[in-house]
Amino acid sequence: MTCEQAREISIVELLQNCNIHPQYVRGQDYWYLSPLRDEKTPSFKVNAKLNLYYDHGSGQGGDIIDLGRQIFRCDTKALLKKFGSEHFLFHPQQSVERNAHIDRNVTPETKQPVIQITNTKDLGSNVAISQYLQNRGIDLSIAMEYCKEVYYQVGDKSYYAAGFENRSGGFELRSLHFKGSSSPKDITHINSGHKSVCVLEGFMDFLSLLTLRKHTPVQSDFLVLNSVSLADRSLKILKDYRTAFIYPDRDEAGKKLLGKYQDAGLKCVDASGIYHNHKDLNELLMASKSPEKQIKKQQTFKKSGGLHL
Repeated sequence: MTCEQAREISIVELLQNCNIHPQYVRGQDYWYLSPLRDEKTPSFKVNAKLNLYYDHGSGQGGDIIDLGRQIFRCDTKALLKKFGSEHFLFHPQQSVERNAHIDRNVTPETKQPVIQITNTKDLGSNVAISQYLQNRGIDLSIAMEYCKEVYYQVGDKSYYAAGFENRSGGFELRSLHFKGSSSPKDITHINSGHKSVCVLEGFMDFLSLLTLRKHTPVQSDFLVLNSVSLADRSLKILKDYRTAFIYPDRDEAGKKLLGKYQDAGLKCVDASGIYHNHKDLNELLMASKSPEKQIKKQQTFKKSGGLHL
């Protein structure tokens, strides 16, 4: 079996063959307890249409070859032999559109990263990108300050997404059908010279916070992790701040993130109480009839560098 043939195998079918079944399915997205690490909340997603996976807990993703090498702890040659054996009777993945995945390494077969960015533009010219952000509740005027329209290729196919740049020049990419990033994967630090900093897991939460606080802007610097797996990279930066307001997702990964910062001796404040009925800031924003009404609901929190809404 060749790599090209292997990539026609459905990841969902591979996991089923390994007796790994989804916890739930939403459209084309199959959510699992990660087969690569221990967890109690499903954060391992497989997009059946793109035939790609992404492990939100580790910040790593890829295609069936990337996953197979980790599951079976073998190299590509051994994996292809295993896939071609009589022990695996796979059906080809039909009409798979290989979009992109997060932080994939360069492979010997291609010698090129999967995502190749071809162009970036200011937000506003691509209606689909603007509508996606607005449908997530994001104020477009705020998004225009921090995001770009990113156009990229995967093989011979072209795609576009809203892009949020990290400190190393890579982009977090979001669209209606895709969540991923280009290499290199890294954190984003927005330094405006304040003594406090707001730490958010992803840029949608960052944009949600700014949208919710549009009329009373947060007087703080910002650090967007772009993946909780990159938290260690933020420690040195955060130690220079008087206070760090942490906005973790209200799940197991978020608890571990907060614990990591507390164990590191940072002067941090858990700000997740403001969305105690929701998983994260964007979910809070989406549940609000309007940002203005939600702001009024949060006046019970004492004002201090980004803690309250």
